[in-house]
Amino acid sequence: MDGEAKSIAVLGAGVAGLATAKTLKQYGYDVIIYEARSALGGVWANNYRSLCVLEPKWVYGYPDWPWPRETPLYPPASHVRDYLESYAEHFGIRDRVRLNARVVEATPTNDGRWRIVAESNGERDSAEYDYFVMSPGMFNLKKMPDWPGTETFEGELIHSSEFRDGEQVGGKNVVIVGFSRSAMDIAVDIVDEAESVTVLHRSIRWPVPEKILGLIRNHVLLFARWPTHFAPPWIRPGRAARFLHGPLRGGVNLFWKFFEVLLSTQFRLKQHNLVPDRPIKLDLFTNLYIAPPRFFGLVGDGAIGTRHSEIESFENDGVRLTNGELLPADLVLCATGWRHDYSFLAPDLLVQIYDADGMHLYRHMLHPALPGFALVGGVQGINSATLYAMQATWLARCFKGEFALPSAEEQLAEIEALKAWNRSFVTERPNRAQILNLHQLPYLDDLMDDMGLEKRRKPLLADQFVPYRSMDYAAVTAGTNPS
Repeated sequence: MDGEAKSIAVLGAGVAGLATAKTLKQYGYDVIIYEARSALGGVWANNYRSLCVLEPKWVYGYPDWPWPRETPLYPPASHVRDYLESYAEHFGIRDRVRLNARVVEATPTNDGRWRIVAESNGERDSAEYDYFVMSPGMFNLKKMPDWPGTETFEGELIHSSEFRDGEQVGGKNVVIVGFSRSAMDIAVDIVDEAESVTVLHRSIRWPVPEKILGLIRNHVLLFARWPTHFAPPWIRPGRAARFLHGPLRGGVNLFWKFFEVLLSTQFRLKQHNLVPDRPIKLDLFTNLYIAPPRFFGLVGDGAIGTRHSEIESFENDGVRLTNGELLPADLVLCATGWRHDYSFLAPDLLVQIYDADGMHLYRHMLHPALPGFALVGGVQGINSATLYAMQATWLARCFKGEFALPSAEEQLAEIEALKAWNRSFVTERPNRAQILNLHQLPYLDDLMDDMGLEKRRKPLLADQFVPYRSMDYAAVTAGTNPS
């Protein structure tokens, strides 16, 4: 790629967009960030009151920007907002953010640049850039199901991100739709204020505790290298994974069966009728979530109700479920996730990179059919801040021509191979093409190999068994000559 181009438009000022802008500026580019919201921070800027980081602060964060010493172990949203603001100020990108500027059109020009049209306060303006980098993150547009009868419902219907305080739920019968971490967070948060709380779920997922058996923090499992060998093998499996999934395949199955028994016992899933029907060795790597400590205990006490059903329709004073039950409801809160909006890209461009499974790109960032275009932050990992900072570093060095990309044909072949690998075990869903979770470390290894850097950031045994922290990649993301 041409390393002489200087101007770059970045879409999004969330965790991914800020990392992208900081890194590209660090490598000498003139960066402008377009942010549709009125504040930077993405999902952290404005969301439900109990939102917090799910991992300890030493494993979640930008590698070269440590958390303040007084930050709680699991930083709440207010601390994350302060952290992101300080990051933007320190690295000189705060004044490069255009707030309330929604990108409505991104089009390649005849001379190889990108024309960006943004709408702000009802007015549109356009500018041209050498590169266009999308960093919308995983949380873009609210996903709200369309149920019959909502127009006659006398209660309130909101998305989880619209929940703010106890006044919204005080004395009300609350039905929460979904079985995600946000659904559980909010259920626990409001249980003492609402008249009743019921969580609806159409599928049950394996939970991961903050502490396994109440003793061992989950990052020992989630952020070390050794568990990745037990996962469905990466597209380029290492020697250990090939051995485990070959001669020792039965042992791998026993390992995950043991883990199912352990989690079922710890959370009393059988007693709560909440045992998932999908093997954990698949579910853990596609639908990973960390359960709030009190949720299953409150379910056991009867303070939080659960229903393995779906809403069929709304009635005046409640919701009718597909099992025939009528649930009283004054407030229905949808923890139903998010969807992406790529409508600013022309259909003939979008069809080349996007389908029902999500975005298909080389290294989850580039496509040979769209020169000058990149995506950072489109993948779902277990440590997004570090993941996105590493993607941004790879992209900046790629733009500078510091390593050679494979041919267009080789890139397309890699994209097709990744599609097949992903579809072989990930549950069908709109963003399954972009799910990494416990495959994050093998993916980062690929990026490090591309950049010609040492992917093993620890001594031999420690590299396998000591959990990786964000700071392990500090030397890579901190400067223009990483090691």
